Amino acid sequence: MQAMTIKIQHICLQIILVISSYFQVFGQTTNNRIEIFFTRPITARYQNPNLFPYGSGGSVTKQKIIDEIKNAKSTVDVCVYNNTENDIVDALKLVKAKGVRIRYITDSGTGNSALKGNPGFPILYLGKNGGIMHNKFVIIDAANTSATLLFGSANFTPNAFNDDANNLLVMRDQSICETFTTEFEEMWGGSGATPGPTSKSGNQKNDNTPHEFNIAGIPINVYFSPSDHTENNILTQLAKADFNLRFAIYTFTSDALANAIIERKKANLIIRGITDNNTDNSGKLTYLQQNGVDVIDHLPSSLMHHKYAVLDAEYQDSDPVVITGSHNWTWSADNINDESTMFIHDMDIAKLYVAEFNSRYCELAPWDCNLLDVKEYVNADIKIFPSITSGLVQLQSNGNNRITSIFIADQIGRPVYYTKSTLEMNLHMDISFLQPGIYFITVSGEQAGYATSKIIKI
Repeated sequence: MQAMTIKIQHICLQIILVISSYFQVFGQTTNNRIEIFFTRPITARYQNPNLFPYGSGGSVTKQKIIDEIKNAKSTVDVCVYNNTENDIVDALKLVKAKGVRIRYITDSGTGNSALKGNPGFPILYLGKNGGIMHNKFVIIDAANTSATLLFGSANFTPNAFNDDANNLLVMRDQSICETFTTEFEEMWGGSGATPGPTSKSGNQKNDNTPHEFNIAGIPINVYFSPSDHTENNILTQLAKADFNLRFAIYTFTSDALANAIIERKKANLIIRGITDNNTDNSGKLTYLQQNGVDVIDHLPSSLMHHKYAVLDAEYQDSDPVVITGSHNWTWSADNINDESTMFIHDMDIAKLYVAEFNSRYCELAPWDCNLLDVKEYVNADIKIFPSITSGLVQLQSNGNNRITSIFIADQIGRPVYYTKSTLEMNLHMDISFLQPGIYFITVSGEQAGYATSKIIKI
């Protein structure tokens, strides 16, 4: 079909967001379930009342940690990078006074103001061979059937709970608690009440724990860094994705993971991402954008502190999975830090994290909210090229999916132009009227989905 040149018409977009929040409980029994909390609210438009009926938020997340500690019967093992929350330490002191054994591991290079003085329980400060003790987990009553694990991306600080975007999982399963205890005691240097002489951290540790679990019918993989080669396992999972990928990673400097995402983009996966901490010269934000990946910078002063990725959330026949934990996508996390990561293979949990991702993305790019519909992630199979142009851009749809509309946003996401097409399969679009710079072009198809590509106008 002969290509057509189309004219673009200007539009204004306005989006009003209604904010609320929730958490989800998976599993039907008290002693075998997963509860998920987010410190930042999930936007109402992305909530599903059939799946996520309970309230959440930063204060609720912090209170959940305190309540779980106060309910401890015999042991609490804490392994958290930084703690400036006196309320949490007070909860530990309270149960210690009742006879509960407390063991605490943290990093030697952080403030940890809540641990100053003599809290009344032993503390091991780690961070060896250039790495940091970056875990964020708590094990409660591991030897009992009521064993509970608190795990996620949040440090115990007011900013982590009240300002930053973090996630917390509460898992009631003895086998996974025993595995985290094995990791804890490798760092602690034994099974005693006080640190032992064989304490290990960073690349001193061994791969000595099981990696496969099943909680409430949900397959879960657990990896500790650096011993368990977490990045290689993430790369393997990324290679299995069939349809889409969302990622929210606080610090992203890994060449291998960036290149893997670019290869998945070339394989026509729909990909969106958010990164923070991009003042680091080795951050991959610009590199990913230059290679056509739809990833945006988290610019607010609060932190997007998550370290999660969601693969194929809407596709049960694929492998819907959430990758989350303390592990940033960096060389240090994979090679010298103490970190922990979970792969959770469950569609409902994946959809919950998608709702969280969409809410955070929508805060940064509200003009793009309408593109976060589930159908966006059906591959539209529309090619947009070249990536660098002085004027003409070609839109080529394969199959019978005719082009219905084209939307252009500038580098910081402001909508600049929009047009409806005449249901053609092959279009030449003249963008010579645009100022030189970086733009994102989103093309919708008649039968399925959207295709988005970054274009550099010279």
